[in-house]
Amino acid sequence: YLRCGAIARFAPIMERVMRSVDRIVVATPNYLASSPVLRRYHDKCCIIPYGINRRRFVEADEAAARALRRQLGGGRLLLFVGVLRYYKGVRYLLEAMARLDPRLDARLVIVGDGPEGGALRRQAEILGITGRVVFCGRVPDEALPLYYRAADLFVLPASERSEAFGLVQLEAMSSGLPVLCTELGTGTSYVNQHDASGWVVPPRDADALARAIEKLLSDEALRRRLAAGALARSEQFSADGMVREILDVYRELV
Repeated sequence: YLRCGAIARFAPIMERVMRSVDRIVVATPNYLASSPVLRRYHDKCCIIPYGINRRRFVEADEAAARALRRQLGGGRLLLFVGVLRYYKGVRYLLEAMARLDPRLDARLVIVGDGPEGGALRRQAEILGITGRVVFCGRVPDEALPLYYRAADLFVLPASERSEAFGLVQLEAMSSGLPVLCTELGTGTSYVNQHDASGWVVPPRDADALARAIEKLLSDEALRRRLAAGALARSEQFSADGMVREILDVYRELV
């Protein structure tokens, strides 16, 4: 992140760039509406959501995913994927794990590493949940779809506006996995729509996370409905579609 002095020095440059360009591409209408900077240039902005190559997640190997699930310890599996940075809010997810009903037999799988990794491992020890949290570190890119397919619920507990979209949500949704995310006023709840592809809860609220996790893990019919909605929603975020829309902007300007 930028220190206050750096932000102050950068702001005039950013303003000159904003005034000089013809189009500003924004990933979600939520981010445009909530950004005080972008609102001043609303007429220049166009919405083009990010997209991914969905195929490798849609077509993940079911047998390999089942084997991975057994390797991860079975039970009901929650999944987080991402770089372990402060704004990802994983500390709130660990707090939520400590508050879950033990009868749920829930296990949290954390894929990724980063600056917060050491602190999060220590937090899990202090909370007494090391037996229910699996820190996988970084995994090979080709293995990533198997983790999504092996899980029951994907959680993005982001706590700050630095999480502007959440591409990992698209990976989860393309895997037919319901998503639990937080409302940041950015793009997280645009990608994951509450009660359609998953649930949305307030940020920095371990109790809200715990309540939502317990409901989603204990209600299989609800989870199946949201999983179907997640897969359908993901179809609107293809890499090919994103490229076509960007090319349309280029053609308009040329």
